[in-house]
Order: sequence, then C-alpha cells, then structure tokens
Amino acid sequence: MNEMDQSRLLLQNIKAAFRGIVEAPTSYSPKQIRELSAQQFQSIFNNLKVQIKGSEYLPYEKGSIFIYNHLDNHPSLVAADHFQITLDSHYISGLLYKYYKDPGIRVARHSLARELNHKAYYDRFDYIRVYSKSFTPDHLTKKEVKKENKKFYKIAAAILENNSSIVFSPEGISYKTEASPGPFSKGVFKLACSMKKQPKIVPLVMVDFDKLPNKATYKCQIMPAFTMADYGIYDSHDPRLGEVVKKINTKYKYWVQKLRLEEENFEAEIAVLKKKVEQLETHQALTVFYGSSTIRLWKNMAQDLAPHKTLNLGFGGAFIHSLSHYFEHLFNGLTPQNIMLYLGGNDLTLGFDVDRIVADITSFIKMVHNKFPETNIYNIAIKPSFERKSELTEIRGINNGVQALSDKLPYFHHLGLYEKLIDKDNQIRKEVLLQDGLHLNAKGYKALTALVLEALESKQ
Repeated sequence: MNEMDQSRLLLQNIKAAFRGIVEAPTSYSPKQIRELSAQQFQSIFNNLKVQIKGSEYLPYEKGSIFIYNHLDNHPSLVAADHFQITLDSHYISGLLYKYYKDPGIRVARHSLARELNHKAYYDRFDYIRVYSKSFTPDHLTKKEVKKENKKFYKIAAAILENNSSIVFSPEGISYKTEASPGPFSKGVFKLACSMKKQPKIVPLVMVDFDKLPNKATYKCQIMPAFTMADYGIYDSHDPRLGEVVKKINTKYKYWVQKLRLEEENFEAEIAVLKKKVEQLETHQALTVFYGSSTIRLWKNMAQDLAPHKTLNLGFGGAFIHSLSHYFEHLFNGLTPQNIMLYLGGNDLTLGFDVDRIVADITSFIKMVHNKFPETNIYNIAIKPSFERKSELTEIRGINNGVQALSDKLPYFHHLGLYEKLIDKDNQIRKEVLLQDGLHLNAKGYKALTALVLEALESKQ
C-alpha cells in the first residue's frame, strides 16, 4: 500500500467508525458503545505504523487515571461535516480495552448547539462532560459553567471507586505535537488527592497523532504511574498543589519532545550500556546478559543471582540483527565467563518464519563463539505471553530448533523458560506476567532466576 492510499484508508475507516456509533441500535448501552468504538479503533490502528513503549508500567488494578497530552486532529481527517474524531484519545481507549477489557471513561467537552455531528457521536458514550473555555455557549455565565464543571469531581470519583478508569487531558485543549503539552489545569490532580484512597495516575505521552499516517509514525509511551502522595500532596487544598502540577507539566514537555525526536534505533540505549561496560570494577568470572526487554527489565538481576557477578546489557525491542550489530561494540574489552542470551521473539514481528529465525540465532551463536571460544553460551527460551498468544506455535518451533542446536554444540546450552511459565493444562500462567501480558513480573523473574542459577552452578 502506498503512502497516499494509507491516508485515504484511514479517512475511510474513521468515517465508518463514526457511522458505526451514530447508527448503532438505540438498544446499545453506553458501555456497549464504548466497547464497540474501542474495537473499531483497535482494528484501525492495527493497519497503521504505531510505536508503543513502556507497557510494563501499566498498573494491574483498574480504577486509575490515565492522563495524556491532547493533540490536534489533522484537518484532512473529517469524520462528518464539521466533525473530527480525535485519534489520540481513541487510540488510548483501544489500548485500555486491550489490556483491561474496559476502555475507561473519557472526560470530554460538551457539544455546542451547532455541532450536531459532535453531539450525535459523543452522546452515545455517556462520558463525563465538562465545558471547555474555547467551546462554551454564549448564554452561560462563568458561574454556571463553574457549577456545571464541579459535577466532574463527584462523577469521576464514583467511576474510580467502581474500578473503572478515567481518561483525561489536563490541558483542556489540543496542540500540535511540536508545541505539546500546553499548560495543565489542576482539576484532575485535585480529584486524585481528594479521594480517600488516592488512585494511580498513569501518564501517556502521545506524539504525531496530529499527522497523516504517510508522514509520521504514531507514538505512545507509557510512563511510570504515580500518586499525588508521591509528591507529598494528600489534600486538594494543599497550597503546594499548583507548583506540583507545574512540575508534572514540565516533565511532560520533556517526555513529549524526547519521544518526538527519538529515532527508531537503539543508539541512546547503547551509549548507556557502553558506559556500564567501561565502569566495570572487575571482569573476573563475569556473566553477561544480552538480549531484548526480558533482559533489560530484570532490575534485580545482581541481587537475584548473587554471588555470581553479572552485567545486564539488555535493550528493549532488540532484534537478532540489532544484537549482532552492536555486539562487537559492547563486548569489546570483555572476557566473560558466561554469556546469557534472550533473542528471537521480536523477530516474529518482522514477519520472519521459524526456520529463518532459528538460522539467524544459529549464525549469531557461532559468531559469539568465534569471539569468545572459552566462554559458555546460554540461550533462554522465548517465553509464552498473552500478547503473542497467536504465535505460540511459532515460539515453540523456535525454542525446539534452538534446543536441537544446543544438543549438537558442547559450548552452547538452552534454558527451558517456556515450560516453566506453562501450567499443567498447557495454559500460560497469568500470575507470572505483568498487566501487559508480555513482560515478566516478580514471580516470572523468580522462575527465571531459578533456571539461571541451576545452569550456572552446574558448570562450577
């Protein structure tokens, strides 16, 4: 599909999504409408180039506040006369539906009298509605607007207490990516610290959803959740609240611009890893871990594997060719006793088949051995995950192929992580994965730790 066709298809799909909502049977409840919309936009974005980072930061529990920097719509993407569907907010609803089976409740502005299509669409969702400064009817006084908007706190608190999530842009207006975010209002933060049990606030950093798909990659980065208590705010009347909101706003500006300018390569991560190598106090009896996010996110590796000396050189999203490309640069000067690898899973997203991935892993293993002929090389099997449930057959095929290679090469050993994360009914153990259904949680790393320790100690 050429670039212009991609944009035309997006417009067609947006128009179809609009019709799907406004023409849905009146018997559909708002919950059904929200779910229908989330499913529609999941499907739409599956056909677009979208980069998501930080899914490991999604909280387990529902009842969180998801905040985002709201981006303009591209003027070409008109769903109906004088009406544009916001891409960033709809992407978020689809994201939440994917991970929580609940798209959450958005905070959206009231429609103006002349905005018939806007009203026809948003009236079906039963969102929390507020008046925006730029979209307030002339006949309403400031006092009336303030009174109406105060209802937000009561409604939103009830939704959160009912374990549903809220999606909210603290700006109250949209901006172009280059100028995003605008100033944050205090409203949603006052809500959070006014509740008896403060909800988690999850920042979603949105980039380039104001562009046509042929001109940009849509980017979303999930940042670590926080509570207002983390900033020392326990009361909505705390005089420090305004300064804290400004601090969060400043962080957001940095996050947006960093993500906007970030190239789709690993240069920044590699520079950090190279510095770790250079700062090593000792190279003696070193076990180096090298691979994608399963390695990168193993934060307690040093403690888990003590007294073994470890070095974590994992970087998120790494492909086999990426690991091969940076290998010489990162391992130059090292003399590891052991190298632990985790690779191959991400290569499935490139459309490679099992045979191709096994062949690439084989070539990589032999390259590592040529560089370090006295080093024990281990491969950790690709783990099962809900995110890649449709590819479990391929994952087992890759693992079996690498196991067969291990049976042939005396210096190479395969660790069966896959089997450790499957229950007796051959189902994925949900309790070992984070909320995103992809990355390991503490229980998952406990299983991996036991596997690695067994392998290392058998060689002593």
